[in-house]
Amino acid sequence: MKKDQIAINTLVYLEDLKAGLPQSEMLDWVHELGLKNIEVRREFIKDRQELKDIKTKSEQYGMNVFYSIPEVLYDNQQLNVETLELYCKEAYDMNASAIKLNIGEYGQVSEADLKAITRLTERYSVKLTVENDQTESNGRSQKILDFLTEVKKLGGPITFTFDIGNWLFQGEDPVENAKLLQPFVTYIHIKDIDQEKNTRLLNDGLVDWKRIIGILPKEIPAAIEYPISKKDVLVSEIQKLLNV
Repeated sequence: MKKDQIAINTLVYLEDLKAGLPQSEMLDWVHELGLKNIEVRREFIKDRQELKDIKTKSEQYGMNVFYSIPEVLYDNQQLNVETLELYCKEAYDMNASAIKLNIGEYGQVSEADLKAITRLTERYSVKLTVENDQTESNGRSQKILDFLTEVKKLGGPITFTFDIGNWLFQGEDPVENAKLLQPFVTYIHIKDIDQEKNTRLLNDGLVDWKRIIGILPKEIPAAIEYPISKKDVLVSEIQKLLNV
């Protein structure tokens, strides 16, 4: 894997997030690691000033920003247009290139929905991706495949973030799901999971992450997304990805 593919999800710095450190400061740390991608988490954004600070730092470092949003695209079978616009505007204000949500409770994907999504993503110059989370409602491969297939059939602008570890929470095989969903994947979340469903350092859990990376599209961004308390350990994890 090339270095310019690797991203740091700010969950890596969970202790600092809990201590109240703004994510804008973490762009400095990612820059010091020699990386060009960071994934910012909405649940830890403090205020609008932080969005501006992230934009300033990202422009200073030439850094690509991804925006992780722990919310759903659909609720009660209705597209959340107003909240989607809010997220797109926040992404625009921080210079983020993409936003990530979960699918939520959708009934049927309509052309009207996709026109609304296209209008917002074009207005705010942002891409939209959905992810498999750790819940049954948003983490099952069949639902995700059905949704993305329908979106593609209608020409919609939604792609997939493949979290390699979250499948284990649903008892699904991440390798088989990589084969199944590969055509839709534009972003990867890297983590390893053990028998007790705890995140572990790469090679210390059950996930055949190297094989999965070999199946998924080449040269797309891949984010380290699990807490790592020491810089030297993080550097070691980055090196594992570089060796793939």
